[in-house]
Amino acid sequence: MRRSLRLIAVTFVLAMLSSCSATKLAYDNIEWLVNWKSGDYVSLTREQKHWLIEEIRAHRNWHCSSELPRYQTLIGQLQPGLAGDAIQPEYLIEQIPEIEPAIDRVLQQIAPTVATLLSQLSQEQIEELKANLAKQQEDLHRRFAAPDEATQSSQRAERLEQRLKPWLGRLSREQRNRISQWSDQMHGQNRVWLENRQFWLEQFTAALAHRQEPGFDQRIVSLLTDRQQFWTDESRQRTEINTALAADMLADVLQMASSRQTQRMSGRLETLRGDLAQLECNQPSTAQHSIQ
Repeated sequence: MRRSLRLIAVTFVLAMLSSCSATKLAYDNIEWLVNWKSGDYVSLTREQKHWLIEEIRAHRNWHCSSELPRYQTLIGQLQPGLAGDAIQPEYLIEQIPEIEPAIDRVLQQIAPTVATLLSQLSQEQIEELKANLAKQQEDLHRRFAAPDEATQSSQRAERLEQRLKPWLGRLSREQRNRISQWSDQMHGQNRVWLENRQFWLEQFTAALAHRQEPGFDQRIVSLLTDRQQFWTDESRQRTEINTALAADMLADVLQMASSRQTQRMSGRLETLRGDLAQLECNQPSTAQHSIQ
């Protein structure tokens, strides 16, 4: 959910959550909750699905009406700085305090819903959830940690290039080389990330054993909204370093941008800002935080 928030925030400065359309930006933040409805984590009963559908609708309406106007303002603030010829890493890092609260607000909004749903799961559903989370962790390890470091670096660079391409178009060789250099500097990051994720999962699954006890909801909310509290020491140390490395790299890539790339990025930001202003939000749902 919130791996290396500060690193994500730096990337968000450029890609606005890697979204290429207003609709995608409007709803991607709630996608994690939607995955519960679709059975990616646990099979829900008909009653549980119906309740969750209403909750998701309420969260999406809240996000559209409360958060999207903030995104419009943020894009307007970012445009002049990103369009400059001498963008500095410090500028990107300075945007983090503007961006992290947006992520926090979404997590704080959906966390009580997740806690309520978890408290209503049967023991059979809990065991299914734990098995699916363990399998997901194994799959992530196979994809991101099992390959040798050279392969990990190449794949990490390719993922970032694909994320930047909609905004800058085809990257130059110089830009690709700078991204590759950054990716090599992230040596061992996949391992640190997965070990930190495993540590958090252990805290999460331990909490599930007490879902009928007082304080369970607050424990789940804390796990989802105060993730740094459950970071490993190594992950906490690496986050500051990785944030600086990412900011340096993104600043360099933007400084290397051609006039065509700069115009493309400015145009997409302006289009996104305009599209956000035109989105219509539904009326708030009457869903309550309880499963009938």
